[in-house]
Amino acid sequence: MEFLNVLNKVDVKESAVVRVLIVAALIMLIAWMFPRGESFEFEYRVGMIWVQKDLIGPFSFPIYKDEREYQQECEEAARKVSPVFFRRDEDLKSQVDSLRVFFSRVRAVIDLKAEYQRKLDAQARGEVRYAAEIRNDSLTLAELMEGLPLTFSAQQWSLLTRLRNAEKRRPRGGITLGTIEGEIRNSLNQLLKIGVIDTQKSKLQAKMIALRRGTEEQLVNPNRFFDHEEVSTIMNQSFASRLGGENDTSMVAFKVASGFVRPTIMFDGDETRKLVDVAQDEVPRTIGIVEQNERIVSKHDRITEITKLKIDSFQRARLERGKNVNVFAQYTGSAFHVAMIVLLFGIYLFLFRKKIFHDNGKLVLISLLLLMEASFAFLTLKVDTSAPIEFLIFVPAASMLLAIIFDSRVAFYGTVVMAFMVAGIRGNDYSIALASLVAGALSVYTVRDIRNRTQIFRSLVFILIGYSAAIFALGIERFQNLEIIFQELAFALANSVFSPVLTYGLLIFFERVFHVTTDLTLLELSDFNHPLLRLLSEKAPGTFHHSIVMGNLAEAAAEAVGSNSTLARVGAYYHDIGKTLKPEYFVENQMGAMNRHEKLAPQMSSLILESHVKEGVQLGKKYGLPDKILDFIPMHHGTTLMAFFYDKALKKKGKKDEVSENDFRYPGPKPQTKETGIVMLADAVEATVRSLDNPAVLKIEGTIDSIIKTRFNEGQLDECELTLKDLTRIRGAFLKILVGIHHQRIKYPGQEGGPPASDRRVGGGSETKEGEAKREAKEGQGKNLQRMPSASLYGRRRTGRKNDRT
Repeated sequence: MEFLNVLNKVDVKESAVVRVLIVAALIMLIAWMFPRGESFEFEYRVGMIWVQKDLIGPFSFPIYKDEREYQQECEEAARKVSPVFFRRDEDLKSQVDSLRVFFSRVRAVIDLKAEYQRKLDAQARGEVRYAAEIRNDSLTLAELMEGLPLTFSAQQWSLLTRLRNAEKRRPRGGITLGTIEGEIRNSLNQLLKIGVIDTQKSKLQAKMIALRRGTEEQLVNPNRFFDHEEVSTIMNQSFASRLGGENDTSMVAFKVASGFVRPTIMFDGDETRKLVDVAQDEVPRTIGIVEQNERIVSKHDRITEITKLKIDSFQRARLERGKNVNVFAQYTGSAFHVAMIVLLFGIYLFLFRKKIFHDNGKLVLISLLLLMEASFAFLTLKVDTSAPIEFLIFVPAASMLLAIIFDSRVAFYGTVVMAFMVAGIRGNDYSIALASLVAGALSVYTVRDIRNRTQIFRSLVFILIGYSAAIFALGIERFQNLEIIFQELAFALANSVFSPVLTYGLLIFFERVFHVTTDLTLLELSDFNHPLLRLLSEKAPGTFHHSIVMGNLAEAAAEAVGSNSTLARVGAYYHDIGKTLKPEYFVENQMGAMNRHEKLAPQMSSLILESHVKEGVQLGKKYGLPDKILDFIPMHHGTTLMAFFYDKALKKKGKKDEVSENDFRYPGPKPQTKETGIVMLADAVEATVRSLDNPAVLKIEGTIDSIIKTRFNEGQLDECELTLKDLTRIRGAFLKILVGIHHQRIKYPGQEGGPPASDRRVGGGSETKEGEAKREAKEGQGKNLQRMPSASLYGRRRTGRKNDRT
């Protein structure tokens, strides 16, 4: 129970222990896929130039044949083995006696049937003396019928009865039952004397068979014997010619004869397999030997087929000599090999992508992608083929997924790791490492600024270009045959086609399982036809317009500080969706109607305003908004004070002690990311500038400065990563957008006047963004309308904050 309690307290998503376990499991699984004693320190193929130092045999070892060549020789040896048959020692007389017994029973059945029918007819005429005999004949007839090895139809029994009657009359000439018996006996004598083989002769691969009889064996031609098809043909022809062609009599004779023809030349499978095993054992496995200190290959020599066989045999000999000794040591070395590659990637994440490093869910996702590529490489080793299937290791698919889910830098470092890892599993194959790295890197750049899912398939051309460049470069360098180069290109083409398809399918899987919010997801959410945005535009059109303008502000500011501009824009679109439930309580949606807050207590008004945050989160979850977007709903207000209603409550109570400031603050939390901090500032700035009577450039600039300074001094930006430099850039981005929106226009005749004073409201008498922000803006207007340096604008409260992150 204590263990379970401790386990429940562990934060699985950010636990360092879980992180170590993930990395350890990844290293062990990939290390297990590394070859055991089958890899060589250098890549070598037939036709390549050996550029390393001379390879000298440290011990004597045999030169093994190529495995395919050896298997072909074994198959050829097996085909040359004569299959073993034995003659069954069965007396021909016993076969004839069995036939005679059969026809005797047939005659007895026919005669008994006739007698039985005669007695039944007599009984039908009124004679009762045959009652007991009829019962006995019936039982006897049943026993005789069951004892027959063959069954006949009623029509065939009728024919046999006629032949039996003809036999009793003994006419001169004509066909009787005895005639059929004689013809069958003659055919059996002819066939069984020559021999009937139990195997179809057309399926025998050997020209001769080994015929054994007792301890004697002789090679004979199987054509000396009859097989089943020949027996059927001979009997059909014989009965047709002697019994009157294709009539019922010949058919009955053929049926009886077929039941008595049994093979006399029998196949002996066990003995044949023994001979095959002996023949294959005699096939030489080696073609020579390399003596100790003999040169296997010299530097700058071209690798020939025999040289490759020597190197392959040297590897095999090393494996066999240390098979039971160095397995654990080799696995340990492979684990260190993988650890070096993986940990370098981990160091990069720790230094430059801390959010990924401290999120175990994202580490599991990256680990699955690495394991997927390792598995592809492992499978290419296990498939026994000479085709270049190593080009079916879909590294570009994993590279594109990393680029789409995270960013191009993470994807590039991940591609480097996967290229090294695949090369290691493939036995230090430099060729596939280079090809995977080039193709993977190009695929990363094609989806770097992806705008829709179909753009994934644009990478097909660039993946093919990457593989083709590597294949041609290495092929020309190694003087490879053009046939080999084109074969590799064909597999590279298959990779370039299937990688985008695999990326498309896995992207949907990772988004659903790991709750990943990619830029593609954000772009889909930015569509104004999204049900939630359509609901917002219908129920709260003022809020919808405010959100759209905010999205432009947030996007420009995010681009200025180098954060995710798409995330900031989409977050601004959905930050106020909670207002769709009570839109009439917010001034931008009142459209000249009476302000409902005038009849409510300040505490009730603050609860209504606060509820739009909670209800917005619930509504977002109902429509399946990602967590990244849901964060904007409470964070765009942070823990700011609803100052209008707080002041109204103070005036009503008269004493400050009787009003709690906490009752009029939003629940938070404060912005945790640059994007949520930008949306908080954009929310207040847009609302305030929209409420200005004369939005001149200097007035807009002073308003922006005042709002940013207020939020900064209140500590609302303390928990996000915005720096003083970022705030200055945000200020400039806001000013550029708002000046473009609120530029001065020419007043035409009749437009000099403004709206009546009674229609002008500061916040509409309600605590909205406009009301609160306008109050804050007034504090700065008139004091400093000129652009101020960031140190004087924001004070020295946050001078210790770090500079921009990489």
